[in-house]
Amino acid sequence: MKGFLFFLYPLTWVYRFLFWINQRKITPSRIPSVNVISVGNITVGGTGKTPFVQYLVKYFQKTNKEYAITILSRGYGAKKSKEGAIVPDGLAPDLYGDEPSEHKDRFPNVQVIIGKNRWESFLQHNQIQSPKHIVLLDDGFQHKRIHRDFDIVLLDANAPFGNGFTIPLGFLREPISHLKRANTIVFTKLNEKNMSLFQKGKKELQKEGITLPIFSSHFQTSVKQIHLDTLDVSKIETPSKLLELSPNASYFLFTGVGNPKQVLDTARVTFGQNQIRHRFFPDHYPFTESVLISLLAECKGETIFVTTEKDWVKVRTNSGFLNALKESKSQLVILNIEVVLDEVEKFESMLAGLVSTYEVKNDLVSKTG
Repeated sequence: MKGFLFFLYPLTWVYRFLFWINQRKITPSRIPSVNVISVGNITVGGTGKTPFVQYLVKYFQKTNKEYAITILSRGYGAKKSKEGAIVPDGLAPDLYGDEPSEHKDRFPNVQVIIGKNRWESFLQHNQIQSPKHIVLLDDGFQHKRIHRDFDIVLLDANAPFGNGFTIPLGFLREPISHLKRANTIVFTKLNEKNMSLFQKGKKELQKEGITLPIFSSHFQTSVKQIHLDTLDVSKIETPSKLLELSPNASYFLFTGVGNPKQVLDTARVTFGQNQIRHRFFPDHYPFTESVLISLLAECKGETIFVTTEKDWVKVRTNSGFLNALKESKSQLVILNIEVVLDEVEKFESMLAGLVSTYEVKNDLVSKTG
């Protein structure tokens, strides 16, 4: 094993050099008459970008109602990513990607655009002409092609920098020192168990000379029941009591996300069950009917199936599996994750200042109110 790691070590420097060359070749271009806010990270894996983008959407919809909002994403794994597209109503995650489909499903009035070349895709597909327009660049920290007015970088409090090495020896997409080009850093998934790791992460930032505003956040989990007849969704107020209503049932979690173990840990706490059977699939896994039916075969008897909203956008289009669920008298519930900022007033004051600065620069002050 040590020999393998020794072989990977020089490759990390090759990766860093190629990354540096690639970034130097790119000159950021400004999208005219829009306020671009990037949400990204510096590690491979899930840091909570999707729920954080959704938090920003809800904030701006509440406080800046006169602003249109666009979510601009690469659309990883989407068939239309190469050509670019605007995501329509109606779920087609194979065409438009998991996260963009989830965004559009949750916020029908928000414009969602995907494209490998996000700059060209936005210019081609944007349908909003008002200068009161906020563009949320999803997973944008490494996407230097588009100039952004504000850069938010998320760090997972459980492992802010992985083992400290860049790909392929570690999980860093780029060196920690590159965080200096961000505007603010938000540690996500903070809880009592990882508080020491959070403090250690902040010390590492100080060591690197990074003096940006630093915030922390945690996840708030709720559970939604899927009504299999109509596919309507309702919130379950007391998830831990689900088994009281179905005493013969057992839980089974299936998911294909970047950090499935954290989903399992969340499910254990939410449902008050230490033992939950589970199947992990690769991130962005395209659930087919045969795979989903095999899960039913694996779970003999009444089962409460648990999955995430990201997975649900793919599962809900599979009528064969949903009918089989209904026939087996099983249930399907969704873990809904929302971001809660620990210093929310301070953070949202910063966001308000960002909008005010944009309006002054673009001579929009007299047009507000």
